[in-house]
Amino acid sequence: MMRMKTPNVFPFNRVRLLAGPLYERQAVNGRHLQAIDPDRLLAVYRRDAGLPKKAESYGGWEARGIGGHIMGHYLSALAWHYAATGEDWVVGRVSFMVDELAACQKAHGDGGIMPVARLGLLALREGKIDVTHAKLNGYWVPFYSLHKVFAGLRDAYRLVGCKRALTVECELANWVDGLLRGLSAEQIQMMLVTEHGGMNEVFADLAADTGAGSYLRRAADYFHHNKVLDPILAGEDQLNGLHGNTQIPKVVGLAREYEIGGEPSYRSAAESFWKHVVEDRSYATGGHGENEHFFPPQDFSKHLTPYTCETCNSYNMLKLTTHLFEWSKEEKRAQQMDFVERTLINHLAANIGRAPGEYGYFLGLESVAVKAFSTPYDSWWCCVGTGLENPARYGEQIYFEDDAAVWVNLYAGSELKSAQGDFVCRQETRFPEEDRVRLAIECSSPVKKALKLRHPAWCEQLEVILNGDPVTAQSRPSSYLTIDRVWQDGDQLELRLTMRLQLEPLPHSNPQQLAVMFGPMLLAAVVPPDPGKIDPAKKRHEDHLLARGKTDEFPPLFVVASEEKLLAGLEPTDSFGQFQSKGVMAPADLLMVPLHTIYEEHYAAYLPRLTPQEWQARETEMRAAQARLSELEAGTQDRVQPGQQQPEIDHDCAGEKTEPCVTHHHHGRTIKEGGWCSYRFSCETDDHLAVVLTYWGGDWLSSTFDLLIDGERIATQSLSNKRFGANFHEVAYAVPIELTRGKSTVTLRIDSRKGNEPINFYGVKLMLAALVRDDPQFKLPPEKMGTPVA
Repeated sequence: MMRMKTPNVFPFNRVRLLAGPLYERQAVNGRHLQAIDPDRLLAVYRRDAGLPKKAESYGGWEARGIGGHIMGHYLSALAWHYAATGEDWVVGRVSFMVDELAACQKAHGDGGIMPVARLGLLALREGKIDVTHAKLNGYWVPFYSLHKVFAGLRDAYRLVGCKRALTVECELANWVDGLLRGLSAEQIQMMLVTEHGGMNEVFADLAADTGAGSYLRRAADYFHHNKVLDPILAGEDQLNGLHGNTQIPKVVGLAREYEIGGEPSYRSAAESFWKHVVEDRSYATGGHGENEHFFPPQDFSKHLTPYTCETCNSYNMLKLTTHLFEWSKEEKRAQQMDFVERTLINHLAANIGRAPGEYGYFLGLESVAVKAFSTPYDSWWCCVGTGLENPARYGEQIYFEDDAAVWVNLYAGSELKSAQGDFVCRQETRFPEEDRVRLAIECSSPVKKALKLRHPAWCEQLEVILNGDPVTAQSRPSSYLTIDRVWQDGDQLELRLTMRLQLEPLPHSNPQQLAVMFGPMLLAAVVPPDPGKIDPAKKRHEDHLLARGKTDEFPPLFVVASEEKLLAGLEPTDSFGQFQSKGVMAPADLLMVPLHTIYEEHYAAYLPRLTPQEWQARETEMRAAQARLSELEAGTQDRVQPGQQQPEIDHDCAGEKTEPCVTHHHHGRTIKEGGWCSYRFSCETDDHLAVVLTYWGGDWLSSTFDLLIDGERIATQSLSNKRFGANFHEVAYAVPIELTRGKSTVTLRIDSRKGNEPINFYGVKLMLAALVRDDPQFKLPPEKMGTPVA
């Protein structure tokens, strides 16, 4: 029997953000939502349905095998933006997009509207289950994309009131049911090896919206991946090595199934999963994972890289937390909202740019990091999709209301109106960029109501003044302070949430990796181009804002002080939340600012701690490393940056079935099956030379290809679909001296073989072989078949 619980305690459209950091980000995002052309997002749907083309698709992932997934995210973002702002333009756009989807559905005649991967899904009806890593029947994660479509239609129905969206969604669900109904349990489990998003969630939601219990049964029958969910249902943490954002939506789906169907094991599974991720696997940002995957918690110190904290993961963890909050008792609710506050400020609000269309994929936590944002219309990663939604949902968890109380969970400029409109609670604050919050009450007549104010875990003393008088009620960190009274129009509460500096060690770092927190905010040291030449008297570094780019130009930053001396050596500046270090950092003392305020500056969030003696040894190592870099640079005969127009023109780039690409902000070039690419290099030396190619270790592609110099093969390289480290790797290949002796130029050609997945490379150099022959930096692990320099 279904319980038909609604997904939120009260309608989100009764909350409005007011002036403050979250409102500013939401406003910028709203401008981008309005600037997006829906016809371009719908182009793949119309093409798949055989309808006349209205526009070209956007770039990035929209132009690849996952085209169409952003449309669902965008529909959800519009719906949430409408609920958050009430802006009328959204209604017409949502209606237009749903009508277009309905037209595509009508053209197909079977209820399906999935672009690109339609043929792969139709093959399920015949029982074909061909799964190769992230592909189902030859197509990239079709159910993952389909989940976004379902979610967009659901949100259009619930938040905008578009009834046709529910009709389209039901027909789409029936189409999916027809594809999967004949599969055996074994075939279903094989199919679910491929990432499938939160398909169990949207089928459960459809059961709630229609009252049809069959959709709830389908959620479990078709979309319970036993290999992953069985340990979670047993309360076990077996997440090591798993792709994070493949698993979290499954657990959100379990939570939704519990709310509707009442299965208690689903609730306990969601709670234990949340505890494992939040308490055992999260960084100081609230985010988790490296290169999208869970890793063993004892290995935290090995996972401070540019690829930590995927935005999609935190987006889904906040969704899960919303569900848990509604079931939980008061003592757990404060802990849950402590997590939401930390993640919202230090990850989601920290990983969005200042210009429309800038969304971060990862939030890097290496020694010196830089934020890398999407371009407005060409990136369209998965985290662009969730990035479109996040600012519209900033107000979702600020307040909750039940029969007994209004819960003030988060502090942010905002306003809550009661359902009857007779009670308004308005927060006026720029928190967390100040520590004071003013709550103003408006009511047409006296109202008896309890206000529950969260006392954050980081705040030793919560000071509350009601209409000028101190409130004597007691509370403790990570709890709620309750004020139960008859409220009068004009009542005012003044809150002071005293912030202090605290050190938070990286888990399992002993504690040799330190994060500095100020209240709820993670502080990061702003790293200028040359820390050794910065005037320590400077309070700010506006003159050193850098364009986003490589971080290997910057020396790592260390704390050379005890934990006590570090805190004492951070002196507050005139700007709230900013501190100047004094005599506690090497190679130079720097300004520390809240991570969420950093935009293009390079920064260091986790600070390795060394003794003075360890710093002296490290400084010697750094000088040696710099000397080695200078030696390699001097021995580089020529180089080209693949994927960049002028360098490739300068090197006579030619090829077939090849195109530029960008991976983690690094330009590169892709060669497709049977294609090739060539460059002409200068080589005015009689010394032995080596070709050095740069690969991304996180690629899951399998390919074998030949490297030729002036038509003579010098190496055959095979790369498996097993990663060799979430980083860029340089690999050297020997060039026989007879191919270069007496020549001023040579031509390198890279030939892809038939049956290959694409070859991706991100740098090509011609170097002196003697410099790289015995250096392990220039070799792949043996099992990757790297050809050594002879």
